[in-house]
Amino acid sequence: MRAFLGLCLVVACGVGAACGRAPEPAPAGPRLVSLTPSSTEIVAALDATADLVGVDDYSTYPAEVANLPKVGSFLAPNLETIVGLRPTLVIVDDVHGKAAAALGDVGVQTIACAIHALPDVKAALVAIGARLGRSAQATRVIAGIDAAIATALARRPAKRPRVLVIIDREAGGLGNLVAAGTGSWIDELLAITGGANVLAGAITRYPKISTEEVLTTRPDVILDLSFAGKASLAAWKPVTSARVVALSEPYLVAPSPRVADALAALARALE
Repeated sequence: MRAFLGLCLVVACGVGAACGRAPEPAPAGPRLVSLTPSSTEIVAALDATADLVGVDDYSTYPAEVANLPKVGSFLAPNLETIVGLRPTLVIVDDVHGKAAAALGDVGVQTIACAIHALPDVKAALVAIGARLGRSAQATRVIAGIDAAIATALARRPAKRPRVLVIIDREAGGLGNLVAAGTGSWIDELLAITGGANVLAGAITRYPKISTEEVLTTRPDVILDLSFAGKASLAAWKPVTSARVVALSEPYLVAPSPRVADALAALARALE
């Protein structure tokens, strides 16, 4: 951190009048940096994608962000790169306390939006929308989310299928299974669409489970959201008679304002 602050002093000296040069003009208009895929999607939902000047390594939506500078991973944002982009606002999550404090020390404004569940998505839309002067757009997006939820609730099946959601597993096999438990984003969406999460009693959001637990939970449907599932579902055949469906949409794994799309994808998978 000391090295980072020292670097910022050098950067400031390099552009400041105190070093014998006139300071560069302040950036015109918003210059946003997002440190999570969820907050990047919030910005997109507010029609402010053009204001982004940098995103985290894992942001992929909307497509325009693919060409933006990357500012590090969720757990390891690159502060030097962020400062070099001269942002007017950096959107951080609750794990970014130290990074936010360091950015504040060098005059970079941040807004903290912890996005883990549906209420968090709505709160982030309101907060970021207010900072960007896009509150009306935030209100419209939230209304769309509420309408999608109401529609999904009205269409829930009379008999709830038992569902196991796999977030991660080893390539070509069923080792290192990580599933979705109570309080996870996909668990919340399942409840709305009428699926019964077989791991609803799990004490963590993303428990590690064994193949034996796959059998004992007796799922009717297994939703494989893992990277391995995109390649093949063959590993499931010797283990379970449950219907296995591969899903790859990122808005099913991480909180997103694309709730209507997420609920529709789940409803199709559970039919």
